[in-house]
Amino acid sequence: MESPDQDDPDAGWLKAAGEGDLAAFSNLIVKHQWAVRAFLLVRLSRKHEAEDLAQETFLTAWKNIAKFDPSRPFAPWLRGIAENHLCNHLRKFRAEPIGGSEALQLILDQHSAAEASGRNESDLAEAMRECLAGIQGEARELLMSRYAEGRSMAEICASTGKKHSAVTMKLHRLRLALAACVESRLGQTN
Repeated sequence: MESPDQDDPDAGWLKAAGEGDLAAFSNLIVKHQWAVRAFLLVRLSRKHEAEDLAQETFLTAWKNIAKFDPSRPFAPWLRGIAENHLCNHLRKFRAEPIGGSEALQLILDQHSAAEASGRNESDLAEAMRECLAGIQGEARELLMSRYAEGRSMAEICASTGKKHSAVTMKLHRLRLALAACVESRLGQTN
């Protein structure tokens, strides 16, 4: 039976890199960088984004190289890391975040449904006021900045020092909580 080094040309470098040898890991990067970059370039419209994600891929690989099973092929493992970074990047920078302002618009549009079910506009407005009154502190400031003041996500992120994904997720959760609260309060009035 042949030794692992003869079966896999990366085996020696992988073993050394797994033991903390940065030079061996550099050899792996040199060998696999074009495949990783190509994988990312064909999926992104901006070259610099692909370059950044390739760097993140190699950093993640270096941090986890000791956990890598050298009996498995290295290239697919590396491509899997690149794919995870790509998915996170696309989710973070998608054009329309999950649960955009449509969620609040849906609550407001329920006015028509409320009238049809015997509720009036003042019930909906009162429920919304009561629910908003229960939100205080940073969460309230975030809601007011976005919806009352109409500030952009970029402005909010700059002023709070938080990442875009964190702000959009917080807004999404606040909208869901508001919708549930309003629905609950309207259910109590019937």
